[in-house]
Amino acid sequence: MKERILKQCDAILEGRSSEKEINAADVYFASLINPKSFTGAENAELAYDKGFEKNCILLSSLTNQPVKNLTTKEYFTLIKHYNDSIRHGRKPDPKGRHN
Repeated sequence: MKERILKQCDAILEGRSSEKEINAADVYFASLINPKSFTGAENAELAYDKGFEKNCILLSSLTNQPVKNLTTKEYFTLIKHYNDSIRHGRKPDPKGRHN
């Protein structure tokens, strides 16, 4: 981005057009963007769902109710509690209390 802005400033100061240089910089930055795929066997939505299910299983060891029934605030508070407990050396129960 800095290079793109410097090219624009140089063009303004020199009174010339820098459209080709700026377009080349834009193409370069656009090539750095890797959008997520929502189609196919390994799409972003499926990966998100798998991650959520894995979190539910891990977090079920910390609560006496199904994790999917928690509110958003309760869910993220439980994640914070889980991360804090791991940081302090507590080992999670892989089977959980409530599946």
